[in-house]
Amino acid sequence: MKKIFDLLFVSIFAIVGFVSCDSKKEYTTVAEDNSGYSISTDVLDSIALLPNSKTLSVDIMEALSARRTERAFSNDNLTNQQIADLLWAANGVNRAGDGKRTAPSARNAQEIDVYLFTPVAIYRYEAVSHSLKLVKEGDYRTSAGTQPFYAAASVAISLVVDFDKMEGFDDPVPMPVRGLSVYGLSAHAFYSATDVGYVSQNIYLYCAAENLGTVVCGSVDREAVANLLGIQNGKVLLSHAIGVLN
Repeated sequence: MKKIFDLLFVSIFAIVGFVSCDSKKEYTTVAEDNSGYSISTDVLDSIALLPNSKTLSVDIMEALSARRTERAFSNDNLTNQQIADLLWAANGVNRAGDGKRTAPSARNAQEIDVYLFTPVAIYRYEAVSHSLKLVKEGDYRTSAGTQPFYAAASVAISLVVDFDKMEGFDDPVPMPVRGLSVYGLSAHAFYSATDVGYVSQNIYLYCAAENLGTVVCGSVDREAVANLLGIQNGKVLLSHAIGVLN
């Protein structure tokens, strides 16, 4: 009788252990970082992003040396940690006390918004709360730019200026172009074009440090993307295709 009891106990233990291991495996396959969801495959109204990584194995000089444009990507998804770090590097809050960002902006207007296109949805990056807000469900990566490599990118990013954040920027300013002075360019157009460049370079440097590929594009159907994102008083300036390198 004791032998039968012992055999039953061992069998039950083995079954429980198998189920526990299998459940753990199922959980960890949802997201490599064990956060319980995958930004690339799950649609949520709001996503609290993982805290940004404090260090990477590449220093700033190595990242600058490795910075380049890449247009060929594998079919792999970015991890939740990579997406969180990418968005924070692009234009996240790096000084919690006053809410200032990783990218400078004229008069601290912080007018450049970052929209993330994933295989399942479009999100707006909320820098202050370091979170994502659902904009539209569906795969619209190919809408972010006009080139074919957007279809293979793990994610795409649209960089959009919000003119509501630029009150008082309306005085015309001169802008030297190829040795000529061009007058009449609005201040909000001039400074937003400057500020979006900082955000774009931050994306490039993070991708270089993390061995990801990216390309910045100005060839964008701005009206179509603005309608897709529900932009009221703004303009789509640039887009990035971003992916895991082959």
